[in-house]
Amino acid sequence: MDYAIYKTINNGRPTVIKRFTQQDCNHRAKLAARRALNDMWYHYIQHHKTKGSNLKATRYGFEYDHMTSANTKEHVRYFIDYL
Repeated sequence: MDYAIYKTINNGRPTVIKRFTQQDCNHRAKLAARRALNDMWYHYIQHHKTKGSNLKATRYGFEYDHMTSANTKEHVRYFIDYL
């Protein structure tokens, strides 16, 4: 199976961020996708303010609220699924 990291905003239509094929990843596409997702998670934790942003992380995804202005926010979700 080939995998991809997807991004959704406010539970809208998923957008492919990065693709992982078995051929390109030496038949370890799911592991490569999880490693890339973990790198994205660590980057977010290190470079963004996490206080009060409703962070949630699972084995195959993470989500948070992004403030777009003083009164509005967007719910952003990254996850791994089949390509």
